[in-house]
Amino acid sequence: MKTSKAITRFLAIVMLVAMSAGLVGCVSSYNTNPIIAKVGSVDIDLNRFYSLYNNTDTNTNPYYAYMQYGAITREQYAKYILEDAVNYGLQLDQVKVQNITLDESEEAEVQQKADDNIKEYAVSTYGNDVDASITEEQAKADAAIELLKKELTDNGSNYEEYRKGIVEGLRNNALIEKLRKLNVGEITVTDDDMKKYFEDNSAAVTVASFKSAFDNFTSASSKAIPLSIPHPENAVEDDPETADVDEAKEANPYGSIFSVQHLLMKFETEATDEDANDLVAYAKKDEELTKKMEELEAQFPEMKAEDFLAKCFDKDVCEDPGMLRESVQFFGYMMQEELISSYYDGFGYAAMKLNFGEGWEPKTEGTETSTVEESKDYHVEFFTLADSTKIAKVFSKAGVHYIIINTNDIFNMYDADGYMMLPLYNGDELVTDSEGIVTANGHMTQAQLDAVNDTLSHVKAAASDSEENDEAAEDAEKAEEEEDTVLTMKEIFEYFKEAKRASIESEKYAEKFTEWKDKTKISIYEHILTPFYQQ
Repeated sequence: MKTSKAITRFLAIVMLVAMSAGLVGCVSSYNTNPIIAKVGSVDIDLNRFYSLYNNTDTNTNPYYAYMQYGAITREQYAKYILEDAVNYGLQLDQVKVQNITLDESEEAEVQQKADDNIKEYAVSTYGNDVDASITEEQAKADAAIELLKKELTDNGSNYEEYRKGIVEGLRNNALIEKLRKLNVGEITVTDDDMKKYFEDNSAAVTVASFKSAFDNFTSASSKAIPLSIPHPENAVEDDPETADVDEAKEANPYGSIFSVQHLLMKFETEATDEDANDLVAYAKKDEELTKKMEELEAQFPEMKAEDFLAKCFDKDVCEDPGMLRESVQFFGYMMQEELISSYYDGFGYAAMKLNFGEGWEPKTEGTETSTVEESKDYHVEFFTLADSTKIAKVFSKAGVHYIIINTNDIFNMYDADGYMMLPLYNGDELVTDSEGIVTANGHMTQAQLDAVNDTLSHVKAAASDSEENDEAAEDAEKAEEEEDTVLTMKEIFEYFKEAKRASIESEKYAEKFTEWKDKTKISIYEHILTPFYQQ
């Protein structure tokens, strides 16, 4: 019997597979189409199994990836696919048992979706073969469909049967979705449900996984913000078997996460590995860069932090296109000793010394933790601005970096224990009690909520995913002209509430699914599948 988790995974992917099967598997290599299983009153034929078996999209068929990497055998793969095909049939059997049908508008939607899918497939597959003189979009699509029809005919099939198969798959998907809705019913997510969701999804995380999730959130305006941050004074063991256990280690005074911003002036030619042995000497050969450094540093005694940051965000001064993105200008580049290797050699070293003091040095072999960066002299220099703000200067293979600690409180949505302060809402109203605004993990004040919403207002769509892209600066300028994307805590709450609603729905449907499977007669004719087991 499948576990609830496995059933939920299957229900999420099988409809995608069914919809795509007719598009990518036009002609089967089998001359016959025997029945491989009977599920209640529904027959599962070999073509159904074959379309699932040949699906190499690992998003909808993770078993294929498992087999490719040797995690499961070919026989195990075939049996997983067989089980998915049987589970698909089980749902269609329940559609018949419960006498579920599509109304006129639902059927019309299926027909339209079939035509849309065929059109999209034809254009993507045959569009380049269409006569170049045909430029009108619909005419080009019609010509591509004609090419599809010809290939079907040449392979001994026909368009009508092809379309019929796609319509059947889409109709079955619609019927299964209707089955789900009728058997699950209306889902109400309570405050206790939200608290449980928070508990289940705010387990200890590693620094690397937090950075990845937080960067995705701040750069792409995703509402999927991580619900917990690695505790600043505790390491977490990076082991899948113990990922849900917050294993406290000895307090690390240098373990907290912070962020930095910087001004980059590039070398005329990036340094080679050999040049990197003495970047100070290499920089002196670049007369233009040397002149720009001297002019900038001469201004430091009268410059304040805001003046320096203005230069960091100025494309005519700073040559890091990432610093032109509004999200980076506010959130900066995340830094922690485990993240040093994520940046140019020397950059993280200088940032750590700037934040924790010039006496900081990376741990080396023989200490309690492993080496995070080879200890060597990066010739870091420090400057003090007119308002006492400190700046660190360091060379990397790219050029010279002037680094400043980000003073924006970008982690203010997390409490002292590292958990996100997610306020609960009843409709549009905050849930409150005598202690303040109720969160999924405690309480927060209105001032804290205002500060968090202000931070969220700086979450923007990324101008470019690559800092090496020469068009990044232009993309950033275009992004500034577009309407701002502003997130609020209310939106994030609704996002997680919907995720919890979907989770409850899947759990309820999985229970129903198990009931149906236990009482349905299932006959499997595995001898037909022997060739698949032996490949």
